[in-house]
Amino acid sequence: MKKIPVIIFVLAAVLMAACSSDEQFRVSGTVEGNPTMNMRAGYYADGVYKTVITAVREGKFEFTGIAPQPTVLELMDYDYHPLVRLYVKNGDTYDVRMNVQDIYDVDISGNSECSRWSAFLRNNAEKLRKDANNTIAAYIDAHRDDIVSTLLLMTSFDASEAAEEADSLMSLIAPEARPSSVTEAYMYVLDRLVSEAAMSPVLPMKYIDSKDSLQSFNPSRQGMTLISVSRQSDYRRDSIVPALRRLSKEHNSKKLAIIDFSLDNDTAAWKRAARADSATWKQGWAAGGLASMPLKALGLPSVPYAVVCDSAGVQLLRTRSVGQAEAFINAQLK
Repeated sequence: MKKIPVIIFVLAAVLMAACSSDEQFRVSGTVEGNPTMNMRAGYYADGVYKTVITAVREGKFEFTGIAPQPTVLELMDYDYHPLVRLYVKNGDTYDVRMNVQDIYDVDISGNSECSRWSAFLRNNAEKLRKDANNTIAAYIDAHRDDIVSTLLLMTSFDASEAAEEADSLMSLIAPEARPSSVTEAYMYVLDRLVSEAAMSPVLPMKYIDSKDSLQSFNPSRQGMTLISVSRQSDYRRDSIVPALRRLSKEHNSKKLAIIDFSLDNDTAAWKRAARADSATWKQGWAAGGLASMPLKALGLPSVPYAVVCDSAGVQLLRTRSVGQAEAFINAQLK
């Protein structure tokens, strides 16, 4: 049998590598301080949300993914705290330098969008920390044909408290700079924020409590209500639960009702955590997440989230910060 020249094997390997590189993207990078840790990557592609878990060893990491259409990839720590975002598509290789202590201290190469995006974050870090919304609005007004405007609006602009402004800013951006493949999920949430449902009075609702009993809530039974929605990973133990505990001690149930909804998929884990909270306030589980029957009408944009309403169900405050909700309630009920 004739031997096949080695050069053929080499050529075949090169061709296979070239083919595969066009059908995936590659991300490699370094983390300041050279830590060893696990990291998550999440992105939408082909109509589904995909996740990758990668290991950072002495500050180095590398992974691949598949994105036939350009999409936003988010790097997170293992507890889902966002670290870095990239604009990725198949065929590209990205190099990331990042700092887990400072999300604005980032440098990304691989395409012009990532380079300009990360440069803006680095160069405007202090402005973004002080007033991200106005800083981003100014950039969008001056760069209406730039997809970086879309990326900044989607990822760094706080639309939870400025939904109508976010909607107006998106309309300023040229259609070619806000492709639907990138903005579809964001626009779905934004539409919910500016919809009538988000501004409508909070209606009576039913929910399942930690004892698997059906409970009912009616805003008219107390002067004010705080509805808090979170998961166990959303700083509950450090910030959310302490705030709810302080409010429940400060204000009696006739003045303030608190309903603490969990979106955790694991109901057994939620029940254990609920018992550990020693809560004197109402706790409920929302099967189906933000689309569940108790929460769907509120049009919540993200988790964690808090809504404060009066006895008529009128929404007085919508915020991602339970601390802000606590300060607002204390000021109103003092």
